[in-house]
Amino acid sequence: MRLKLSQWTLYMCASSRVTLDAVADAAGVSRITVSRAFSNPERLRQDTLDHVLRTASELGYRPKRAPVSTKDAPRTRRIGVVSPDMDNPFFGRIASSINRLGFEEDIDIVMYDSFESEAQESRIIHRLIAQNVDAIILSVISSDVMYQTRQPQWLKALETARIPLILVDREVNVPHFGGVYIDNLDCGYQAGRWMIDQSIRDVLVVSGPSDSLVSIGRTSGIREALGSAAQIDVRYADFTMTPAYHLMKQRLQEAPPPQGIIGINNQISLGILKACAEQKLYPGRGITLFSIDEVALADVFGMHIPCMRLDTDEMAARALSMALQATRHDVGGGTRMIVRGKLKP
Repeated sequence: MRLKLSQWTLYMCASSRVTLDAVADAAGVSRITVSRAFSNPERLRQDTLDHVLRTASELGYRPKRAPVSTKDAPRTRRIGVVSPDMDNPFFGRIASSINRLGFEEDIDIVMYDSFESEAQESRIIHRLIAQNVDAIILSVISSDVMYQTRQPQWLKALETARIPLILVDREVNVPHFGGVYIDNLDCGYQAGRWMIDQSIRDVLVVSGPSDSLVSIGRTSGIREALGSAAQIDVRYADFTMTPAYHLMKQRLQEAPPPQGIIGINNQISLGILKACAEQKLYPGRGITLFSIDEVALADVFGMHIPCMRLDTDEMAARALSMALQATRHDVGGGTRMIVRGKLKP
């Protein structure tokens, strides 16, 4: 469906403000179709919407905002928020905190879940560009090396629209105004030290992907803390529950359970718990489990799981503050804000 833009169209768009009619002409659709893409996107087929938004992005078109009611009335700011998995309590809590803070500050928060899908992530960002948001707070679907090497599909469109980007939790090498990140090395180090303090000398670490910056940081911290004082076995899965479950199940079939187990995040820890429960092994009764990131509601089931508690409220506040700052400045900066986890023994 996509049409190649003519040299004349590109010249005319570069020489003046891009109009809605120019986008319609370049996309080969009606003016009302382009208008709907920006005002009522749900009324268009997904392939038509994607085509119109992509064409508009290539031309550098940005819709005009509706005028405010009085001359001096402040315009309500609009911030887009994209989470990779709101079912994950960590990302769900960040999104909820941003939403609450936005309401308190009279900021429109437009929130989406990318469902850990690269195609969905790209579609969402193009949609936020179409909605003319002032800034985007994004937790990318992946921080692995391959994702960064090939560069995400939405990057060029976001740069063209000059919408500031704020990264949260997962750091990637793309132009952005700033980011709020967890001190992953310190989280791993404190987890490893806790194991040493419990006189545990045999530690299994269930990690996310081996090329993820989060995995690298946390496993490096664990190794540094354990040193030669404990035997360490690092096994790589994903940041979701099911792969961790299968990995742990396989490990329990190989040999007796290790003295200590560290789950790199809460979803991995849930996968570990599921596999161990099938073997009638529970925290304090057959296994010693430490989770980097709190396992929600574990105490309801009588489980005490020591963890690194990550302050999602602080991360949300810093990310929103950075986004608002970005709306008052040109895109750029790359400021890094680091949030340290707190040991909850």
